[in-house]
Amino acid sequence: MRHKPFALGALVAALALLSACGAAGDSSENGSGGGYSSPPDESPRSGGDSGDVAVPGGSGSPEPGQGGSTPSPGQLTAGDWDDNLNFSFFQKYLTEAPQGMPAHPSTDRILITVRDEDGIPVPNARVTVGDAAGKRLEAPTATDGRLLFLPTQDGAQGTGSFSVTVSPPPGQPGTPVTTTVEGTAWNVTLPGARGVLPTELDVAFVVDATGSMGDEISYLKAEIQNIVDSVRGAYPDVSARFALVMYRDDGDAYVVRPFDFTADVAVFRQRLSEQWAEGGGDYPEAMERGLGAIHQLSWRTGNTARLTFLVADAPTHVQNYQAFLREANRARLSGIKVYPVAASGVADEAEYLMRVAAQLTLGRYIFLTNDSGIGDSHAEPHIPCYQVQLLKHLLVRAIGSELAGRRLPASGTEILRSVGNPAQDGSCTRADGTVTYL
Repeated sequence: MRHKPFALGALVAALALLSACGAAGDSSENGSGGGYSSPPDESPRSGGDSGDVAVPGGSGSPEPGQGGSTPSPGQLTAGDWDDNLNFSFFQKYLTEAPQGMPAHPSTDRILITVRDEDGIPVPNARVTVGDAAGKRLEAPTATDGRLLFLPTQDGAQGTGSFSVTVSPPPGQPGTPVTTTVEGTAWNVTLPGARGVLPTELDVAFVVDATGSMGDEISYLKAEIQNIVDSVRGAYPDVSARFALVMYRDDGDAYVVRPFDFTADVAVFRQRLSEQWAEGGGDYPEAMERGLGAIHQLSWRTGNTARLTFLVADAPTHVQNYQAFLREANRARLSGIKVYPVAASGVADEAEYLMRVAAQLTLGRYIFLTNDSGIGDSHAEPHIPCYQVQLLKHLLVRAIGSELAGRRLPASGTEILRSVGNPAQDGSCTRADGTVTYL
């Protein structure tokens, strides 16, 4: 079994931070829409094979050898990357994918942006795209008013014209607008609606719990309160909740272990404390099952920012590559952004799958670096330009960006080092003269 770095703990820590920011304003365990919910002391049951989802419980005692001192928070380092912002570079990356990886037809990508009459992005507007043969896409906009449409993947027929219908977010006034669109960037104004930043935050942490993950979980518990305090201070009026999905592999004690959303940090911490790492055996794990389990959670459908941190160091099994991409696409259609967090051990296959998931959902690819000196060596990503910072800062800022409806860049004091010589405006000019962006 390959040793896995301490990424798991840091990732879930971020989750706790989100939920805490709104704990005072929303103590309910269940969301108002989507998925299903369960009582506070029960874990949600899977809609899939009954033998694949374990019901959390028991004594909660860790496995032998999982104890020891608690790591100090704020040690892991990471960088991040946006493949939609660097779309030409991403298309070239896809052509150089490892042999056997599934195709990701996306050259015809269209970015849809919905704004109100003042030009402010409208989150959670309902967008329907159709062509002469029928409906091709129905999904909500993100907190920045954007949504990705992929004509080929979404079953469009040829290069014909499209119409788009946009309806106001839940609970808002306004009349749906339908218009004919063309080009690769569709900008739609929605009369009567208002661009209002999210008042709710749902964050799910999906964590690989195989093998040597005990150190990650210990690190996570050390990190939680630090991140919680940061978000609580910055967004005291946001109703935040968090969920946890642990996954392993077929043949282990469980394949997926989900815990539904809670606004209570103490409840989340208790759930996390009852988890330990074991199993796995071979390199690939059931990553597609872990990501798929987020659709069992009770996501809110109102004025909500929805995101998932997928912490992993290995890809899914070869025969499940397509299943993983289908689950990522379901996240896109549900308005859930996926932020993968690549730990040590991530090789080319895992990087490919995780980056496609982030690109599909308008998330960003996050990857640990060797700067912390923690864990096994981290493979250099196929990325030309990035900034290294503490993982806890990066995760807090990712959450803050979703709540702000725009990307919040790292401050100068948070940047530990840079790769690719980024300029003040975030641009990076490569040796061949092409430009990428942070």
